[in-house]
Amino acid sequence: MKRPGRNSFIGGIVALSLVLAGTGYAYWTDTLNVTTKATTGDFGVQFVDLGLYAQYGNETIQGGGWSIVDGIGDEGYVKDNFFMRGAGPENYNKIAKDGSIKAYKKRAEGYNNVDFNAKLVNPSVIKKDVGPYTQAIKTNASGKILLTINQMYPGYAQAFRSDIVNVGDIAAKLSDIKFEVKDLDGKDLGNLEDMIGVAVYIDREQYRPETIVDEPTFKLAELIGKDKTFNVGGVDFVRLSALKSADVQNALTNNEIKCAPATDQRLDMFIGVAMDPDAEGKYTTGIASNRNMNNEDALSQGKGIELSMDLLWDQFNVGKDKGMGNILIEQNDK
Repeated sequence: MKRPGRNSFIGGIVALSLVLAGTGYAYWTDTLNVTTKATTGDFGVQFVDLGLYAQYGNETIQGGGWSIVDGIGDEGYVKDNFFMRGAGPENYNKIAKDGSIKAYKKRAEGYNNVDFNAKLVNPSVIKKDVGPYTQAIKTNASGKILLTINQMYPGYAQAFRSDIVNVGDIAAKLSDIKFEVKDLDGKDLGNLEDMIGVAVYIDREQYRPETIVDEPTFKLAELIGKDKTFNVGGVDFVRLSALKSADVQNALTNNEIKCAPATDQRLDMFIGVAMDPDAEGKYTTGIASNRNMNNEDALSQGKGIELSMDLLWDQFNVGKDKGMGNILIEQNDK
């Protein structure tokens, strides 16, 4: 084996001296870093595509449903396709087919002076694209709807419809519905809490990624019971007086709406408002052939009433945050 030359040995000493000198001069340090970034999503639902009933063929009872029951003519009702404007981006912000409301008022001339409207309160362009409802076509949306019927009378009934869409980033769950009945602009209620009724049906549908329609979510009359309703045009209407004690939570099914863009899942809501014909004279004098003179018709004439219906929403995961924990329980405060 060849012995190292002098120059090699000296070089080794120099190198070692440098290492030792470095160690003696300072401690070496290093750093590991963990950066956590998070953003929060949006949570929200909105009404869109508000209209007089009906607006689409699959909402109708093929061959004979009604939009308004008014007693005019031989049939006494307006067919469910009378106001139908149909699908299409040019129609989502209209409540009825062009000219159809004017046509109804022409029909009613001399029979009634009913006036009606349906509108989104303080509408703005939808916050997020959901199925056919998009920002590009300026689909209007809102968190509040106002339905009005003026100068209605016993036996009159009218229906409305709207979609409810999830414009947030997480699934939303309809957890409860609360009703409040009060006087309208200080008008005397009279007996309108018993004479005016409401019908509410909500179902769930989607067309993307697959078509699933008519999954029942809520049926008001079924919840309240027949003894607190009256019937107009084959529909049971719940007297407003019966809504004060309504317990809705356990009656809700299929009540989650998933979020776009993975799906266009949404709820369809149908609302009907009617005034009891009261032919038997329970609240009014009834009909001429069987008058009940113990009642006062004045209690239901020239009055006003307001029904507020709040749909209360939670995140889909409410109550699902339990578990046995994981290794991180070791850092819990004992």
